[in-house]
Amino acid sequence: MFFFAYIDRVNVSFAAGDMIRDLGLSGTAYGLGAGIFFIGYVLFELPGNYILGRIGARTWLSACMIAWGIVSAGMAFVSTGPQFLAMRFVLGIAESGFYPGILAFLMQAFRPNLHAKVVSYLIVVIPVASAISALLAGAILHLAGTWHLQGWQWLFLIEGLPSTALGVLLYICLPERLEQARWLTVDERALMTRRLADSGPSRQSRALRFYLGAFTLPVVWKIATVFFCISFVSGTIHFWLPQMIAHTGFSRQAVLRLATIPYFAGAVALLICVRRTQIRTDDRRILAALMIACLALAGITLTLYPVLQGVLLTVATAALFVILGLMWGLPGRFLQGVQAAAGVALINSFGNLGNFFGPVIFSYLAGSKAAYLHGLLADAGVLGVAIVLFWRLTQRRT
Repeated sequence: MFFFAYIDRVNVSFAAGDMIRDLGLSGTAYGLGAGIFFIGYVLFELPGNYILGRIGARTWLSACMIAWGIVSAGMAFVSTGPQFLAMRFVLGIAESGFYPGILAFLMQAFRPNLHAKVVSYLIVVIPVASAISALLAGAILHLAGTWHLQGWQWLFLIEGLPSTALGVLLYICLPERLEQARWLTVDERALMTRRLADSGPSRQSRALRFYLGAFTLPVVWKIATVFFCISFVSGTIHFWLPQMIAHTGFSRQAVLRLATIPYFAGAVALLICVRRTQIRTDDRRILAALMIACLALAGITLTLYPVLQGVLLTVATAALFVILGLMWGLPGRFLQGVQAAAGVALINSFGNLGNFFGPVIFSYLAGSKAAYLHGLLADAGVLGVAIVLFWRLTQRRT
């Protein structure tokens, strides 16, 4: 289900070339539309996560999935720039409660020392979904002209509607509470009940005041700031990667095939790192991956060879996915119960603002004669800031 969530989020990058032409969008307008998704996402994520705790995961997560499937499919019928911006904003609202809800669900189900590994396996879906979305786009765009619809319109329709059907399936299959899951044995249900009783929220802790108390914790804001920097960079890569490849002169089909390489590399790198995840080594791996991504992006600006640029971009993308997976082990070390849900929502919300500012600023910098190099250099600088912030956070913790 998260697989389809991410496909519906990033498929706009593969539709961008033809959609920009048909709607008469500028590069800046496209960058704003790609990023404005996260404004709606951020504005409604925190209240959405609170609602999840009040009405239950099954009802809320299935409602989110049905809603974003309808909106994503509706993207096929936008005909102007303002409509494009409005639909991307609404799509962000519809999806806002799903991912943080899943994170809170998983962090309740597993012990804190397993959070990084479990969430990393979830994060692997992101590069896989992105790569498969590129391959699917290559086939779907060939439907241009069928029933008087453009290829990019078919892309939104075909990739959006399955999410609605899966939302209905989610409501049928997902239990309201973890200890009620039918796939657990009697002993596992008893263990889950005790664990939730020990770490779960009391009646007092379910109050909104306790929920909001996580916002006053400095460690939450420190992690959120690091996540903002990472999202700033990963957002530009997700939404501009096909156009960066096309800039070198490749055809549309070649661009879609080449775009899968960095994503598959990211999936492999994350799976390798997560096999031996531990608290101490995870911090070192995150710091090393930050440095590798920073140097790789800076290195792209220093070479004119497309093949070398592609290799460095692949390395940077793989390192970013390693960071995105391993860093979600941090909140569980400091937070429990409802405050964990609030902290995760805040970290994800504030961090996802980077996904707005990254594509927008990149689109502005990409208008220069240096094409995408200025934007990539800015991304390297942002990762430099993340390196300093993360190093200070882990040094003080130790």
